[in-house]
Amino acid sequence: MRIQAATASPSGSVAIRVSCAPVKPPNNSKAAQRGLKSEALKLALDKARRGNVDDLEALLARHGNMPAPRPNLELAAAFGVEIASQTGDVTALLAGLAANDADPETAFVFLPIAASYGWVALIRAKRDVEAAWDAMPELLSDERGPVRLGVREALSQLCTQPGQSDRLVTRGLGWLEDIDDRDRRFGVAAVVLEVLAEKTVLANLVDDAALRDYLSRVLADASDAPRTASRMDSYRRVLLSLPRCLAATLASSGASGQQAEAAQEWLRNECVIAEHPPVRDALSAAIAQLRISAHGQSAGVVSALRSSLEGSAKPPRDPSRIRQGLGRGKRSRPIR
Repeated sequence: MRIQAATASPSGSVAIRVSCAPVKPPNNSKAAQRGLKSEALKLALDKARRGNVDDLEALLARHGNMPAPRPNLELAAAFGVEIASQTGDVTALLAGLAANDADPETAFVFLPIAASYGWVALIRAKRDVEAAWDAMPELLSDERGPVRLGVREALSQLCTQPGQSDRLVTRGLGWLEDIDDRDRRFGVAAVVLEVLAEKTVLANLVDDAALRDYLSRVLADASDAPRTASRMDSYRRVLLSLPRCLAATLASSGASGQQAEAAQEWLRNECVIAEHPPVRDALSAAIAQLRISAHGQSAGVVSALRSSLEGSAKPPRDPSRIRQGLGRGKRSRPIR
């Protein structure tokens, strides 16, 4: 830790900015640090690289702990390490595993989970990086919950490395631009938001402005969605992921200083321009989360954000007929 500078805010208070080394949380999983221990799996991987994937798929499915609430991520991580240690091209093998469309209630749903760790291991090893990143959207937007869980955990581990959080933001911005299908685009964004909401991921982020730009574009995309988007599971997951990520982004900028003021002003502006009711609900939920002391935001900051959101609400057609709390649904209640 080192103190960089003392800066004065417009209110006259002085904030000391402290710079810390990128966070690398301890990883107690030995499987995440070394490859496969099973000789049978190693032999099956060698056969799979030569074209016979049956044994590898069967063994991964057998030991993948699926169907279950949580897949065997230790095995997936070990498989990723083993993949990255191979010589020659392994992208075709990973693509085949990732393309497996097994039902989520079967053991073979573990195969795309293992593939996601393989792709991430290649990114970490700086091998076939473009191919690995290009494979991420299909996994991120997968309809199966266990697959999304696997790729989310794999990316979260990747983003504990210096520079990778910023790369994820950059890729996320590109996916918003490049993915035409709205359902798939929302599916990708929902999982990226979950990853970016984690403290360890944000602690390794350098370009805060890029993150705010990404969040603004997700908010705009959600605002532009037609009413029929409410039937999309991916759209609902974006709206559920936004509050935590918005609150975590503001908290990561601190409580005072230029960086904090920039983040607070950005979120105030998003509250002012928000018109779409579901997006306003997400912003309201984020403001409610900021009340938690762990986020380090003062009551004044939270109050100012709430006032900005309330002030941008559309006026009712006939205010005299509104009785607070007696309307239909949660929109009749005050903004939290």
